[in-house]
Amino acid sequence: MTQVFLSYRTTDEPFAVAFLDHELTREFGPGAVFFASRSIDLGADWEPAMFAAVTASDAVLVIIGPRWLTAADKNGRRRLDDPDDFVRREVELGLRLNKQVIPVHLERRHPLDRTTLPEPLWDLAAKQSTVVAFRNSEPDIGRLVTRLRRQIPGLRPARPATSPANDHSTHNTVHGPVHGTVFQTGKQIGGIFFGGPPAGT
Repeated sequence: MTQVFLSYRTTDEPFAVAFLDHELTREFGPGAVFFASRSIDLGADWEPAMFAAVTASDAVLVIIGPRWLTAADKNGRRRLDDPDDFVRREVELGLRLNKQVIPVHLERRHPLDRTTLPEPLWDLAAKQSTVVAFRNSEPDIGRLVTRLRRQIPGLRPARPATSPANDHSTHNTVHGPVHGTVFQTGKQIGGIFFGGPPAGT
C-alpha cells in the first residue's frame, strides 16, 4: 500500500528525486513509496494510476528543485499556471484530501511565497518544509525518515532480506583420513566425525 507519494517534475533534478526514492524505498520498502517512474507498470494507464496513488497515500512529498516553480511549456507559459499541469494537480489533490503535504527543497532556498503560486496551491506555502542538500544528503534524508516514521504510524521499516550468510549452521563435510588441524566455523549441529585410521598408524 502506498503511504508516501513523491510529486516531482521530470525536468527538475530527476536524478536527485530517483536517489531520494532509492533511500526511502530502502527504509520502507518499494510498496510504501510511490515513484511514478518505478511504481507504474509498463503498459498501464498511468494517469489514473498516479492520482489513485495520491488518494491512497498518507503523505505527499513535493520535491522542489531550482526549476520547480519556473518550469515553462513550449509556448513559454509557466506550467504551474496551467490547471492541467500534472504536478499542480497532484499537489491540489493532496491538499484537498488533507494529506500530509510536505515541501522537500533540494538544496537550501527561500521558503515558498504564496504570491508566486496559483491560488489553489496557496496552502502549500504554509506547510512546514524540509531540505535535502547534496553535500548533506545522508543526515538530511535520515531526519526526513525519522519524521515520516513519527507522523505516519503505519509506516514500517522494510524487512531485512534473509540470506545464507545469516545461517550459522555447519554444512561442511570432511571425508577420508585427516592429518593436521581442522577448524570449525559457525554453529555446530550434532557431532563431528573424522574418518580414517588413528593418527600415527
